[in-house]
Amino acid sequence: MISIILLILCVLVTTLIGWNVLFLLSGRKGLAGFSFLEQAGLSYLLGTGVITVQMFIMSIIGIGYTRFSIFIPWVVVMMGTGLIIWRSGSKKPVPILAFPPRVWRPFELVLICLITLQTLYNFFRALIRPIEAHDAVAIYGIKSKMIYLAGGITGEFFTKLASNFHGAHPDYPLLVPLSEVWVYTFLGQFNDILVKAIFPLSYLAFLFVFYAVLKRITEKPCIALLFTFLLATVKQFADFATIGVADLWLGIYFTIGILYLYLWFAEKKAGFLNISLLSIILAVWTKNEGMLLALIAVIIFLIYVAANFGKIKKQELAGVFAYPLLVILAIFSWSAFKHGLGLVNENFNFSMVNFGNLMSGLSKIPAILYEYQKQFFGPNRWNIIWILFFVVFVKEFKRVFSGDIKYVTLIFLLFALGYGSMYIFSTVGLGFFLTTTGSRFLLHILPVTVFWMALILDKHELTRI
Repeated sequence: MISIILLILCVLVTTLIGWNVLFLLSGRKGLAGFSFLEQAGLSYLLGTGVITVQMFIMSIIGIGYTRFSIFIPWVVVMMGTGLIIWRSGSKKPVPILAFPPRVWRPFELVLICLITLQTLYNFFRALIRPIEAHDAVAIYGIKSKMIYLAGGITGEFFTKLASNFHGAHPDYPLLVPLSEVWVYTFLGQFNDILVKAIFPLSYLAFLFVFYAVLKRITEKPCIALLFTFLLATVKQFADFATIGVADLWLGIYFTIGILYLYLWFAEKKAGFLNISLLSIILAVWTKNEGMLLALIAVIIFLIYVAANFGKIKKQELAGVFAYPLLVILAIFSWSAFKHGLGLVNENFNFSMVNFGNLMSGLSKIPAILYEYQKQFFGPNRWNIIWILFFVVFVKEFKRVFSGDIKYVTLIFLLFALGYGSMYIFSTVGLGFFLTTTGSRFLLHILPVTVFWMALILDKHELTRI
C-alpha cells in the first residue's frame, strides 16, 4: 500500500515539474487556451522527459540520485514560475471544466466509455506481471537496475554494459531507463510491477493531448473523440503501452512535436513552437530513431519557413532560427557523447552508408515492400488504420497536398525514405532486421497518421456529426 501511495506521489511530482516547464514554455500569454486535459497530459510527458535529462546531467557532474537531490533544483524553478504569475497580476484560474458543463451526446459517451475501458485494460495488462518482454528486460530494464544500484551513471557504465550484456544496445538514449530509475528512487526500492505504470500513464497522458489538440483544430469534440478512439484502440498502440519499451514514447514525443508545430503554422504562438521544440528534443533522447524523426521535423519546418518567410514577423525570427539549431545541437551532443565512448549501433550506423552498400541494398526493396504490405493489410495489429490511410490518400488527393496539411503529408514521404534507407544500407541480415523492427517502426508514425486523417476528413460530409 505504501508503494502505491509513493507511486501516486511520484506521478504528481512529475506532473508538477512538467507543469512548471510547460508554463515557462507557453510564452507571455501563459497557459490561456490550454484545457485542463491538455495541461495534465503535457505536464506528465514533458515532466518525465526533463527529469530524465536532469538525472543524466547529474551523473555527468557527479551528483547521486535521491528524491531530494532530483527534486530540489525544481524548487527554484517553481519559485520563478510563482514570481512570474504574481508579477503578472493574473488571478484568473485555469478552468478544469467548462461552465456551463457541456452535455455529452450519447455517441460521445459511448466513445468515452470505450476509451476508458481500453485504458483500464492497458493498466491491468501492465500491472499484472513484472517487466518481462525481451527488449524491456535486455535493453531497458538491465540499464535501469544497474543505474539504480550504482546511484547514478558511473564512468564504467557504458563499457561494462557493452562488454557484459550482448544486445543491450549501450548506444541507446536513456529516457526509458532513467524514467524507471526515477520511479525506483521515489519508491526507495525495486518494484518491477509498479514501475510499468509509467507506460499506460504515458498512453493516457498522450490521449489527453491528442484529443485536446484535435478539438482545438476542428472545434468538434465529437470528431476529436472519434479519432482519439481510433488511435487508442489500435492493437499495436495499446499493446506497447503495457510492455516497457521505448517505441511508444518515441511515437508520442515525435507526434507532440508535430501537433504543436502544426498549431504554430496556423497561429504563430511562441508557446506552440517551444513545446514542439522540447518534444522533438525528447524524441532524440528516447531512441536512436528519434534522431531521424527529429531531422524530418526540422526539414518540414525549414520548408514551411522558406515558403512563408514573408509572413513571419521580426519578433518571431529568434524562435525560427533557434528551432533547427537546437534540434541539431541535441542530435550532435548525443552523437558526440556516444562517439567519445566508442559506442556503435550494430544494426545501423553511418559507416554503413556507402556506395557499395547502396548498390547491394537496392535488391532489398521488394522484400521491404512485401513486409510492409503485410503490415498495412494485416488487421491483427493495426485494425484497418492503414487501409483507411490509403483510402483517404487516394480519395482526398487534392486536399492531401493543400494548405498546411501538405507539410504533414511530406512527413510520410520522408519517413518512408529515411527508414527505408536504414534497411537498404544496413549490413545486418534483412530477414532479422526487418521482421524485428518493421511493425515497431510504424508505431513511430502511427499517431501522426491518425492526426493527418482527422485533418483531411475534418470538412468531409461524413464527419458532420
